[in-house]
Amino acid sequence: MNPTVGIRKEVITKSNKNFSVIGPGIANRKVAVAKYTVPANTALAIQNGAQLIMKLADGSGNEISRDSYVYFYVKRSGFDGEEFVSKLPYSAFFDLTVAEQRNAEFNSETQLIFAIPKKAIALGPEDELQIWVESADAVDFTNAATLLELEALARRI
Repeated sequence: MNPTVGIRKEVITKSNKNFSVIGPGIANRKVAVAKYTVPANTALAIQNGAQLIMKLADGSGNEISRDSYVYFYVKRSGFDGEEFVSKLPYSAFFDLTVAEQRNAEFNSETQLIFAIPKKAIALGPEDELQIWVESADAVDFTNAATLLELEALARRI
């Protein structure tokens, strides 16, 4: 039996039906702002170095400051607390346009790099990938100017 059969590319975006806004950002505080919940009967893998595209805006549509940080956590279904995955300086995303972030010449600067040495993080049904932001600005994931895309691999289980 081939373990790669049935694996498909999944791009986590804010328009994905499993993506939800937790709440608005709060200026000068690190807060959870959004999450992706893995659907039932699905396993998801996010590879270390996965392509990540971000442009984050406040409620007025202005890009958040370049000295902000974006954190990723995993919350396992049925368990309290979150597992820390990564802390990324927003400056790399601030300095590049979305087109540049998609360009192979620049996209090594805009990858999700894990804080711990793992090849991938596996998420099961109902597990959550949470996005936290620490910024002088209050990020607003409901604003049309806010963009987030993260590549992952999904498989029905």
